[in-house]
Amino acid sequence: MNPGEILRTSLSEIRYHKLRSSLTLLGIILGTLSITVMTSFLDGVVGAVWSGFTDLGFDGVMFVQDREAKDLRETAVFGRSRGLQPEDAEVILARRDNVAAVAPVSYEQMIARRGGTERKVRVMGVTEGYNVVRGRSLDSGRFFNDLDQNSFARVCVLGYNLKKRLFGSEDPLGKTVSLDSRPFRVVGVGQHLGNPLFNDDDMQEEMEGLYVPLATLRKFYQGDDAPITFMAVKARDARALGALKAEVTSSLILAHRGAQDFKVQNIAEEILRARKEIGDVLRSWRIVLGSIAGISLLVGGIGLLSVMLISIGERLYEIGLRKAIGASDLDVFMQFLMESVTLSLIGAVLGAAAGVGITKSAAGFFPSGLPINLGGLAFAIGIAMALGVVFGLYPALKASRMAPVDALRTAA
Repeated sequence: MNPGEILRTSLSEIRYHKLRSSLTLLGIILGTLSITVMTSFLDGVVGAVWSGFTDLGFDGVMFVQDREAKDLRETAVFGRSRGLQPEDAEVILARRDNVAAVAPVSYEQMIARRGGTERKVRVMGVTEGYNVVRGRSLDSGRFFNDLDQNSFARVCVLGYNLKKRLFGSEDPLGKTVSLDSRPFRVVGVGQHLGNPLFNDDDMQEEMEGLYVPLATLRKFYQGDDAPITFMAVKARDARALGALKAEVTSSLILAHRGAQDFKVQNIAEEILRARKEIGDVLRSWRIVLGSIAGISLLVGGIGLLSVMLISIGERLYEIGLRKAIGASDLDVFMQFLMESVTLSLIGAVLGAAAGVGITKSAAGFFPSGLPINLGGLAFAIGIAMALGVVFGLYPALKASRMAPVDALRTAA
């Protein structure tokens, strides 16, 4: 019997026993569907989590903040320093051995008004280096430049959520927002930060607030000698965080006349540890969920084995007759094995198609969508095919080894 005839006979047998074939296919379909959906779902979760980490803006970043004196001696030493000042950023950048960018930042709580709407917001005074250090981008408009800083321009960039609260669907660019009675022209709107799977209070506050040039904030609200809230320093190489911390510390001690009235927080190392811990958790999820999906496919394979054994019992007369008129053991073996593999292949294709459909339907619930994991798709189909071969071997061998006389006698 040639391969084409074997395939035709297998398909005819599947069509003839529709209910039995459908129940067999159901197990394979559900198993393949589970693996397809699980792998895509995990890819979507992993993508959302790593995207959330990126939105935090702490990768390779250290924070420098003022530190209070511990005793009278430190109080006397700290008196020689003006605390953290915007000029310290230039001191740190002067060496540039391990520093990629520096962003001095100051905060103030103010009332933002636009027409009859007002909100209490966090106003962040920043320089153009802030976007580089924290990895920020704009939804629309532009950010600040040197001219804005040097001219104390009263311009602002609205947080993503604040824009909606003050302007709704209206384009805010070029319009005015009042900050404690002083008008500021809107030149940009910040990006959306975070996602439903990864949210952070600081990101929310940033989206609910706005940015203004640091020089403008200090001139109109804080005073030219007021210390800044913190400095964010980004490393050239995230693997050289220790060298960066030493470089920043030595530069600032020199700039502050020997006073170490500041502390350097190695946020980047904490983020690296958190990434590793979450990466381990996500890998565990892959193993657990993959095992569950694999077990469901294995159950489908066992169902296939049962159905093939039942099929042999029902087709003893056919087996005996075929062998009596000249069919070889190999012909009978290949016929039953082909039926098993064909059932597995049909179930795998249907399950993969259903999995892709479910994944696309659920993509809208994930911030960056759900990718179709082609590796998971190929793995699911490959495993289903392998199970078709493995669980089809025993029934095929059993059928092929039957003696024609015994098969016909038993059937009778």
